[in-house]
Amino acid sequence: MDITLEEQPTVLVAVLRERVAMDALVAFYDRAYRAALQEVAAAGLTITGPAFGWYRDMPTDSVDLAAGFWVGAQAVGALAGGVEVVELPGGPAAVGVHRGGYDTLPAAWAEFRTWTMQQDATMRGDFLEVYVTDPSAVAEADQNETRLVLPLVS
Repeated sequence: MDITLEEQPTVLVAVLRERVAMDALVAFYDRAYRAALQEVAAAGLTITGPAFGWYRDMPTDSVDLAAGFWVGAQAVGALAGGVEVVELPGGPAAVGVHRGGYDTLPAAWAEFRTWTMQQDATMRGDFLEVYVTDPSAVAEADQNETRLVLPLVS
């Protein structure tokens, strides 16, 4: 996987955020995406980007996770159902595209850890998985495309 340094813009996103046990990620993502889609539509907002997971800290047996979508909103604030529009901060980030099943994402993130050490880069403390393809729309898991974004301290 090629890893490049890119400047990420600050954007507004609609998310459901919770501390989630690592063995409950799939159920959380399903619930979060349904809630975000419903509340964004109810608020008259527009989805402007793909689904993503924003890992707010490093996973242990659980993780602080926000899942949702980029939205065309004018301001941050609570919607309903626990969904809120928040600012996803921009800045420098290591970025790569992983092709394969979600079960191979840990190996892809290991490549990022190696890259950060080689570059003597400092992680901001959070990271994103942007789900470029919808897994229900691809025939094989190896056709999934996930954009990995590791924000760095400038």
